Amino acid sequence: MPPVPVPLDRPLALNIRPGGEVVLTGTCYLSHDGSTIDAATTHWPKEKPGGASVDPVGLVDHAASGLSLSSRDLEKHEYHYVFGGEASPACRAAGIEGACIVPSTMKLAIDRGIPSAEFLQKLKGAQGCLVAEVPAPTVADVAKPAFPFLAVALGVVGAGTVAFFALRARKRSLESPAGQLLALAKRVQAKVAGADVVTAAPLARAVEIAMRALKGGRVDPSSPEGARVQAVLLRVETALDNKQKQERAEEEKKAADELVAEVESALEAAEEAANIGARTKT
Repeated sequence: MPPVPVPLDRPLALNIRPGGEVVLTGTCYLSHDGSTIDAATTHWPKEKPGGASVDPVGLVDHAASGLSLSSRDLEKHEYHYVFGGEASPACRAAGIEGACIVPSTMKLAIDRGIPSAEFLQKLKGAQGCLVAEVPAPTVADVAKPAFPFLAVALGVVGAGTVAFFALRARKRSLESPAGQLLALAKRVQAKVAGADVVTAAPLARAVEIAMRALKGGRVDPSSPEGARVQAVLLRVETALDNKQKQERAEEEKKAADELVAEVESALEAAEEAANIGARTKT
């Protein structure tokens, strides 16, 4: 059967038997940050900090969908998923008693700090850039409740369920060794960017290389090498923090010296004026 566009604002029902397969293909360009997103990955261009890289976060939450990834082709942006046979909580919340495709729109929007509606507006061809293809006689279609009020209720419940899974996945990601190490690298990169030129010059390139390695998955955060990278980044962060404290202390001392000098000068002027007034009276 021909490919079916995957809506990115609601779940899509799939009439697949247990063990059946669905193939997702296509890419979507996000003008908000210049990334290209397919079903399971986000591709960052070389112009971005850290250079070209791929993150394992895509337009579809396969865990919430009740699907498991069986194969993928990153060059073709083609992903094959298999239905295990049991409807996921997210699918059931949308009134779908079987396999479905749950979009990761809310999670991707939260990661970028923008509303889901704005995310979809900035996603080029949002309602046709990702397509699903299933073998005959499987039919894919969006579940349509019989009554309008039921549609509203299911929409609210479905959105809440998707948000719950997205937030929980994001929390797990941030709390994982990889998430913590990447957060440390981003924090250090921001502090390097805010440092003076003399300090930032020798550090910026090194931190950029570290970011690229982490985003590309070339360093295992739980390995001894990952621990070495973490130790080095912590040393850089500590050095930058100490330098900032020193600069702040020097600025405070300079401001205090200027204030004391101004007060002392004013006192001397006042005393001189008082002496002149006393001599005039005599």
